[in-house]
Amino acid sequence: MTPSLTSQHLRGAAASTLISAIFAFAWGVNGSLALSGSWRVVAAAVVVLVTLALAAVSVTFYRKAAQFPSSSGAPPVSPFRTTAYRVSVVAMLIAIPVASRVLTLSGHGDAIMPAVVMIVGLHFFGLVPAFRSGTFAWVAGAFCLLGLAALFVPVQVGEAGTPQLRYAALGLGCALTLWLGVTPIVSKTFGQLADNPKKEPR
Repeated sequence: MTPSLTSQHLRGAAASTLISAIFAFAWGVNGSLALSGSWRVVAAAVVVLVTLALAAVSVTFYRKAAQFPSSSGAPPVSPFRTTAYRVSVVAMLIAIPVASRVLTLSGHGDAIMPAVVMIVGLHFFGLVPAFRSGTFAWVAGAFCLLGLAALFVPVQVGEAGTPQLRYAALGLGCALTLWLGVTPIVSKTFGQLADNPKKEPR
């Protein structure tokens, strides 16, 4: 039997979907701008369309939350207030500028973006206990592998103004990873909405 939905669950799904959409949009735009010509337009259009679709899903979940009761007992601790979440985010915010500075001084500025992607990936491992979700583990692994693989991709091929392959692969790859990461949450929540009868607000 499918467990009854609560307003907290739906609001949490709405927040997760919207946050993923926002960060995927940022990565996707960055990757799209690294392309040229019609490829840039197509990639940017896909990024915008997927972002709008996920935003609409988030709004749907948030509105549906008003139709379901709150969970009984003490409210669960927000993942954003856990020590694991705070430590992972603070460590990421410190590591990114430090790594950027070190790579710049050592003459490896073209490795900054791959390093940033790997650092962001490592921070996702800290979100596994915070959100109690294994999804963040494979998202973390995908980011780390993507950043490592990008080091072997040429930054640019041909003359100036041609596609910057490394940055396009990183940006669009990260966006795709985040979209895939939030897909199980969206799919599961829609399934629960279909299995649970509609309830009036209390």
